[in-house]
Amino acid sequence: MSPEPILPVPANGPKKQPALRLWIVAAVLGIAAFILWLAWPSKLGMDTIELSRADGRSRFWATVYPKTQGPPNLTLRQRLQWEWVQFKRHHGKQNSAAYSFPASPVQPCSIHGLLSQCMEVTGTHYLIGVEIAGAVEFGSTNVLNGTQWVAAFEHAIETSEPVICYDYAKKQNFQDTLLLIRERPGLVKVVPRTKLGDYQRAGLVKADSR
Repeated sequence: MSPEPILPVPANGPKKQPALRLWIVAAVLGIAAFILWLAWPSKLGMDTIELSRADGRSRFWATVYPKTQGPPNLTLRQRLQWEWVQFKRHHGKQNSAAYSFPASPVQPCSIHGLLSQCMEVTGTHYLIGVEIAGAVEFGSTNVLNGTQWVAAFEHAIETSEPVICYDYAKKQNFQDTLLLIRERPGLVKVVPRTKLGDYQRAGLVKADSR
């Protein structure tokens, strides 16, 4: 009996299966990462009602991470790696001591801008009362690491001279000193001192806050 003939295998046949499996695994990982991103609890740990007044208008400005666009023409694998790095940057634990800030002269500094930078360094989120519109004097004669720099800027806010604020009800400017209220880990609220009672009555700041 003659042996059965061996059928030829297409040259590119066996190579398609590993490539297909790789795409399937990549797609599954991408979907899992997206679901994890949606389900991951916000560091704010707040209901949206805490961010608004009774009329639905915002009562706080929240610090935000700057939008970072990935390099063009990334492969799927590179895109997933990029998104994972951004996810850890926004939700992972920050090593604030690894940052270094050079000495700088005392000068007017944006409260909103530098508190967003503080959030990047430590991961702490800040909610800033919408009335606050001015700047504070801030600078340092020494080189500071991230932890020291954030603490120094927070101290500058708490001990600053009155800053310019805006009363939306009276439609006029006023000057006020500021309070930093730490209601829970990872969240600090910044409000004008004379408006603290309004925030407490609205349930936006705990009643026992100073």
